[in-house]
Amino acid sequence: MTFEELWKILSSEIVKRINNHNGLGYFAKNRAKFEGWLKVEICDILSKYTTDIVPEKDRIDIVFDNWALELKTANTNYHYNDVVNKTRPITKNIQSIIKDIKDLRKNSTYIHKAVLFIVFPLSKEVEYWDRHILKIENELQELREKEFRFKNAIPAILYCGLV
Repeated sequence: MTFEELWKILSSEIVKRINNHNGLGYFAKNRAKFEGWLKVEICDILSKYTTDIVPEKDRIDIVFDNWALELKTANTNYHYNDVVNKTRPITKNIQSIIKDIKDLRKNSTYIHKAVLFIVFPLSKEVEYWDRHILKIENELQELREKEFRFKNAIPAILYCGLV
């Protein structure tokens, strides 16, 4: 599977599943992470294309067909209506994503490596977001993105990067 094929599969399926899931809207509204749910859903999605899927192998979230995939759900502290205001330093989430990228880059066991992350609440209009995503993009060969909304209309962006 190529990176482009992986992106097409995950970007359509993940967004579809998030849009159809009432419970995730509560997570978004309260800026709560849902990485465990995401891991299960991605394994289910990938099972349509391969049976060689191992979660939590070699300290990597999902391994399949010589791919190593790290996942993150990153909450922001940007103000949005109908979202609980909490102090969530976005810089720590960015550092965590970059650490995953660097760890994957050092890993010689897998030929293909990618990171998939959802940032919420977030829309592209946020003034300061560009400087954060640029730090991540500079660590990657390619970066894809797709804006979407949770079922309760809270904005988010799905990203997938080739390491």
